[in-house]
Amino acid sequence: MNVLFICVHNTCRSVMAESIFNRISQKCRAESAGVKRAEKIDEVVVSLLEEKGYSVSKKKPVTITEINLNKFDYFVTVCGMAGCILIPTEKTVERWEIEDPAGKDREVYEAVFIEIEKRVNDLVRRLDC
Repeated sequence: MNVLFICVHNTCRSVMAESIFNRISQKCRAESAGVKRAEKIDEVVVSLLEEKGYSVSKKKPVTITEINLNKFDYFVTVCGMAGCILIPTEKTVERWEIEDPAGKDREVYEAVFIEIEKRVNDLVRRLDC
């Protein structure tokens, strides 16, 4: 099963979710993408993930228009309804409304990380990944 995590810019939340998912999942793979173009992945996210033992394989953000949505079986949006688009698919779309930590204090990034890690662990169990 292939999972796509989507956020606004593919710089923070979706990158965290992708990294966490790919480390703990035994059977499934995840990628991430954004709705809008961004120049680079948030440096605080990269630092935080590395400190927690996760790797960031993604070198730069991508948008959903740059990838083939048909290769994914399951979609998770990690942004609020106003920031994320509706995914044009008959496949399952799960919505997590998680605060965007971009530009905020390190404590906000850490709180977001903890929430995403918990939700990803639950998702991996539910999908039997």
